[in-house]
Amino acid sequence: MSNKKLIIGVAAGVAFLTAVGILLYKKKKTKKERFMDEAEELADNFKSKLNHLQRKAQKEFKNVSSTGEDLTNVAKERVTDWLSKAGN
Repeated sequence: MSNKKLIIGVAAGVAFLTAVGILLYKKKKTKKERFMDEAEELADNFKSKLNHLQRKAQKEFKNVSSTGEDLTNVAKERVTDWLSKAGN
């Protein structure tokens, strides 16, 4: 009878540890999924910030190019004025 109780005890212990192992595995899997979800969210936020920065840079580039054209026109007018004054 003693051996029978020992075998039942060992079997119960193995079953209990198996159940605990399965629960811990599911919990780890959940942590992994949460980590992956958070990583995807961070990647999306980063992409959004990069897109915002790109739009802002394009807007600034357009402003600079139009300002450059304005400066070129002002410079041309000044040169024309200087030449006309020098010619007189």
